[in-house]
Amino acid sequence: MSDGFLAWQPLRDELDRWSVAGNVATFWWRDDDAIEPTPALDRMLALVNRYKIPLGLAVIPASATLALQHRLQSEVLVAVLQHGFVHRNHARSGERAAEYGPQRPLEERAAEFDHGWRLLEPFVRRTPIFVPPWNRYDPAIAEALAARGIRAISAFGVANRLHPGIIECNCHVDIISWRTTRAFAGVEKTVGKFVEHLAARRSGSVPAGVATGLLTHHLVHDDASWQFLGSLFATLEAHDAVRWSRPLEAVAGAQKS
Repeated sequence: MSDGFLAWQPLRDELDRWSVAGNVATFWWRDDDAIEPTPALDRMLALVNRYKIPLGLAVIPASATLALQHRLQSEVLVAVLQHGFVHRNHARSGERAAEYGPQRPLEERAAEFDHGWRLLEPFVRRTPIFVPPWNRYDPAIAEALAARGIRAISAFGVANRLHPGIIECNCHVDIISWRTTRAFAGVEKTVGKFVEHLAARRSGSVPAGVATGLLTHHLVHDDASWQFLGSLFATLEAHDAVRWSRPLEAVAGAQKS
């Protein structure tokens, strides 16, 4: 592993603790902002297939191309999630960016969601998980999404309790440092985030059934990001206490917790 064997030891040690306890640490992977086929998308899908890891690909409906639909058709490990509508910020000046925040009438947001869901219908593995852009949304929309058969909203961090029939199934480790360099956050810091969430699950401060979620953005990955992902997947593949979940499996695990 060219990014430092010792940097990965805390993760291996934590997984060993899971193994000693006779438990399996579940993980799931979400990648955001897909629109069209690109070399970066191809590079990510090569990792998906090399390591046989399911991926939840968050696709922006209003911008998604026919070429992307065709590119994903044979990618059986890739589930397509709805990523907002056009990924447009409707927040007011001074507010944090959000497309599905409370700034617009609920009926307008729900109708926009419906339009986006229809646009994704041709994707063969369209999956009823909604990914709000910038991981922010007004919880008032949860009831409308549940009524439309959406199983989960996927944001980031500790999950909120929502309307019955829909849950948050979040990611917990983002490999990009958005607030500083907008590049890879660093091996030690990112490995530490994985260890932190896994240890919280093992201790019971986070429900053990909540799969540890990896969040990536293939369009902005630098070489260090790609190198990290290869090392991460190789490290996890080598351990017997690891299992990757498909997005809806991660939802089911979170629902039981």
